[in-house]
Amino acid sequence: MLKELTRCCSALLLGALLVCAPITSAMAADSGSDQATLLLEKYQRQQERIEKIRANIDQVSSIEQAAISHRLLERHLHAFETINQLSQYLIEQKALGLADEQVLAQVEQIIAQNNQDLVNGIEKQQAEFNKAYSEEEADSIKAFQLYIEHLASSDLIYTAMVQQIANQRALGFSAEVEKQYLIDRLYTRAESFSGMVGLVGKKREELGKLIKITPDDQSLKDQLAVVTEQLAVAGESFKLTVSLLTQMGFDASFYQQTLLKLGGQITTDVLDVDILGGIAKRWLERLTEYFVEHGGEWIFKLFLLVAIYYIFRSLSRLVRKLMTKSLDSSKLNLSSLMKDMIISSVARVVIIIGILFALAQVGISLAPILAGLGVAGFIIGFALQDTLGNFAAGLMILIYRPYDVGDMVEVGGGVFGKVKSMNLVSTTILTIDNQTLVIPNSKIWGDVIKNVTAQKLRRVDLVFGIGYSDDIEKAEAVLNELLEKHPMVLPEPEPTVKLHVLNESSVDFIVRPWVKTDDYWDVYWDITREVKMRFDRDGISIPFPQRDVHFYPATSEAAQIEK
Repeated sequence: MLKELTRCCSALLLGALLVCAPITSAMAADSGSDQATLLLEKYQRQQERIEKIRANIDQVSSIEQAAISHRLLERHLHAFETINQLSQYLIEQKALGLADEQVLAQVEQIIAQNNQDLVNGIEKQQAEFNKAYSEEEADSIKAFQLYIEHLASSDLIYTAMVQQIANQRALGFSAEVEKQYLIDRLYTRAESFSGMVGLVGKKREELGKLIKITPDDQSLKDQLAVVTEQLAVAGESFKLTVSLLTQMGFDASFYQQTLLKLGGQITTDVLDVDILGGIAKRWLERLTEYFVEHGGEWIFKLFLLVAIYYIFRSLSRLVRKLMTKSLDSSKLNLSSLMKDMIISSVARVVIIIGILFALAQVGISLAPILAGLGVAGFIIGFALQDTLGNFAAGLMILIYRPYDVGDMVEVGGGVFGKVKSMNLVSTTILTIDNQTLVIPNSKIWGDVIKNVTAQKLRRVDLVFGIGYSDDIEKAEAVLNELLEKHPMVLPEPEPTVKLHVLNESSVDFIVRPWVKTDDYWDVYWDITREVKMRFDRDGISIPFPQRDVHFYPATSEAAQIEK
């Protein structure tokens, strides 16, 4: 029953929709017509208010006239916004095929009249501005204020005209006359701004020179501030003008180049192929002119620069060779690092002197370069505090020489190996198993440094244990004999063989022969091997850790107690 009721309701709803569809379309069309009518009525009311203001504008004082004029501009903008909304709505309706032809005809007349009003407004405003500006002192605050107000209102009017022409074309109205008029006005305005960029730039240079001569003249500083701000304000209107010209289909690439020079900012418009091509062409022309005029001079300076550099580089190599021979033959006990640092420093100083001399010869002032190097050195030193700490530690290692290249050392908290190389920042260690480790000098200098090969002689410390039942004198004689026969064991200092400890499982002898540092491990391994083989032949045991456990049988009384 419920299913049948649902089916009946669905059928009734579908039928109602099919019947009401034409009615809904008609209502939408009527609604659209009503909305267009409402916007037309709103625009007419706004125009009536504008006419009333115009009729009474001459009956108020001069101060009130300025306020009324400002209010009149606001009213015009509100009316334009209304007609723009109506145009946008009609564009949408026309795309759907629902536009009312009668309303379109009315809107066409209104837009034509509105265009004429905007043209009259531009010309009237320009005339009023010219008159008011001529009565003020040039570069004064009042004149600058008038200029700002003129640019702001002109920007609004031109923007409205461009939007209105776009609406005309979208609605299918003829707008070629208005378009050509607007392009001419915008082109003249862009040319004016372009000329202003160069004119104001020159004026700023002149004022800057005058201020250097009379730095206490506040009027010159005020003029410079006004001119600078005037250029900035004009730049914004210039940017808008170029954008409006581009929207009208006018090639404004040349003005884009001027904008780039004025603002120093790259926008998406500047990335246009034509604009980039124009910029590149101008730069190429200027570069060509400069090269034709100064090319020979710069070629000679470049040749001189290269020649001086190569001369001083050859001199640096010669100084490096002489310093190397001198230090190698001298009796000074210098480390390898100290020698390398002295040689490299002297060679680099020669190169730096050559570069500075070459720059001075081509006419480059050295004072700013040296000042810049000082500032850069301070910044780099502040940023590289840890590196400078390693550098300081490297200097301490260089001075006190705890190790040198080729020494076997234990540094950095347990790193053991041969010093492969070192500099003022780090030390490279080659471990016994052939691993390369680079250790910062600050970690080495801040810890214990163990130099195994610093001395020519080393003592080999060995410990051998025999059993408690073995002959002590025989074992001692065997150990002495092995040391005497080994060719690498030195007679002086005399080797030591002594009974040292009665250990838990063994009687321990210490064996301490002296050897050359390079023979340390050979003697260590040889003696250990010979002792084992000789003890085995002579029947001397080498005990391993052991413990004797004794079991005592329990007596009958103890067993009875445990029970």
